[in-house]
Amino acid sequence: MERHVLDEAPVSAALDGFDRRIGGLVRSLSSERLTANDWSPLAGEFLDHLGALSVRHPALDTPQAEAVLRAAEQAATGAVAFAAYFPGHPFTVSLDYVNFGVSYDAGADGSPVPLGSSDWLDAFCLAVLTGTAERHREAFYHARNSREDARFPVDALADGLMAYVLGDLGDDEDADYPPTEAQVLAAIDGGLAWIRAFGAELGRDVGGRSDYLALLGLRALAAGDREAFDAALGRLLRTNRAFGEISAQPRSLLPLTPLALAALAYRRRGWSPAVDSDYLPRAVITGRKASGPASRADMVAALRSGAELFGRPGE
Repeated sequence: MERHVLDEAPVSAALDGFDRRIGGLVRSLSSERLTANDWSPLAGEFLDHLGALSVRHPALDTPQAEAVLRAAEQAATGAVAFAAYFPGHPFTVSLDYVNFGVSYDAGADGSPVPLGSSDWLDAFCLAVLTGTAERHREAFYHARNSREDARFPVDALADGLMAYVLGDLGDDEDADYPPTEAQVLAAIDGGLAWIRAFGAELGRDVGGRSDYLALLGLRALAAGDREAFDAALGRLLRTNRAFGEISAQPRSLLPLTPLALAALAYRRRGWSPAVDSDYLPRAVITGRKASGPASRADMVAALRSGAELFGRPGE
């Protein structure tokens, strides 16, 4: 699947002088206390740079791309931590790319800052891609909208991701941990039903919604239904491409939700994407280090797909 094409101007703007620009932005923001409303836009700056890097080098298998992805995750989960903990609990946010960190004390003056559902979702997807979701489990739990407060279908997708990735079924204290496959599927099915009811109330078809398609893909992944997963991921990518065609942001070239689903499929099931697209750089999906040897997961996936063979060291 071909990606949509961006004009050269936003790509060059996201690339040129990035290190100097991001360093200056961090210094400027740090003159006052950074909140979730600062950390999320910082993550967006890194994502735009990563998307622009993918125009020049679609594989994104370089140390620079790896560092930028990690920085985007750190900034995005910083916003999650702020929404989850401030001002009642101490926490620290680090941004290794610019050698910067902030420690927040318990009881600091200030009011909580809620995190938008889309920012929560982006942060969770980045944590999946960088393998840090478990590390931020508590923050993701406390920063998301409760089921009582959920207002949009993206909240149902968030619940499904928490169930599948972290085994978190919400506020049910009697729930098993880890939950059974049937319990995870029931949680995801509940989210799908909620989105359908949401659409029916508005008189709209939800079949083309990206959050609904993502949740369908997640259900197929949880059920081990590869054919259904491939179909949902393909539809989700086409939907994202349609939105990307009207976007001038380089980050639109790397849609995080499809990337996270593809990464989960590869890392948990050994499924390589059926869709060949620069929307899904292999290095990002596999989580392989830029210059590291092939991992066991890579070899298992290759053997299952029959797509490639790995030679012995030195061959």
